[in-house]
Amino acid sequence: MNKNKILLVDDELNLRETIKELLTYQNYEVKTASNGQEALNLLEYWIPDLIICDIMMPVMDGNTLHEIIKETESLNSIPFIFLTAKKETDLMMKCLLDGVDGFISKPFKIKEIITIIQTKIERFEKIKNVQNNLYIGKKKYFVHEINTPLNGILASIDLLIEDQETLDKKEILEFYKSIKTSGERLNRTMQNLILYENIKNNRIDFNDISSSEILKTFIDTKTNIFQIYKNKEKRIRFEVEEARIKISNKNLSFILFELIDNALKFSPDNKVIIISGKRVNDEYYELIIRDFGIGFSEQELKKIGVTQQFNREAREQQGLGLGLFLSKNIIEKSNGVFTIISNKIEGTSIKIFFPNV
Repeated sequence: MNKNKILLVDDELNLRETIKELLTYQNYEVKTASNGQEALNLLEYWIPDLIICDIMMPVMDGNTLHEIIKETESLNSIPFIFLTAKKETDLMMKCLLDGVDGFISKPFKIKEIITIIQTKIERFEKIKNVQNNLYIGKKKYFVHEINTPLNGILASIDLLIEDQETLDKKEILEFYKSIKTSGERLNRTMQNLILYENIKNNRIDFNDISSSEILKTFIDTKTNIFQIYKNKEKRIRFEVEEARIKISNKNLSFILFELIDNALKFSPDNKVIIISGKRVNDEYYELIIRDFGIGFSEQELKKIGVTQQFNREAREQQGLGLGLFLSKNIIEKSNGVFTIISNKIEGTSIKIFFPNV
């Protein structure tokens, strides 16, 4: 029977040797490195089932190593645990939201570290068994979008259970917020996949008599968006006239959320998003969403489709690339018109014509 492999990264020699001896006794195959760069050198030819890593190290620290692994297709689904003496809530929150699977605090108990390792490796084995059958688009992006929020939820819960007697109310609240953020991200991914499957298989009827008040729906959606983009309210400038249009509130909310989220995501923090909406005639209502971000080239615009993402690694995208495709599809199936004009560096303008009631 093959042994599970563990990579241990820590600059303290005595601690490395102690943990290695402990895990070897538990029938794991263990390799060690004294910093992130040594770990990367090992990972070029040896792929573990779990990585345990200190945060503060010379040459390359744990955060940098994790960032590189997260963006490496052959490595980014490997469970990654930080081994640290620090008990800083803010640091933990950032690491959890970035996709770290958990923490082992120094000094640790032998039973504790063995239990955590067994749990993470068992979960990784299950993921490896199903990920070849359940994904859309590039496999690494799907696995990343499922694993990252799921790890944030599970690791936060683990820490709440383990440290419940030492955490104060403020720290507990931060963990709850972290769980909520991760849960909403996972829910959004799964709902988009379900919507894609329903549209692909013609399970949604777009020829109903649903209608929405666009200004009210826009205000509600904007409020939801700023639950994610904290303290960024000034980034959106809008002038949206009241009107009732022929699309369900659910579909309109989805379209507005996805397109505004994209505009914010692809724009620098110092750039505003301009949104305007007005009734242009008896037949149509015009909505324009304009950003001043990175923009798309003509070649990229031609490729807009399901799971299409452009230079994801450089732009730190989240999501599966479904939002723009689904929005365009829903608009057109609702007898609307969708156009997009974009230039590199200058930004992107999306113009939508919704049928009036």
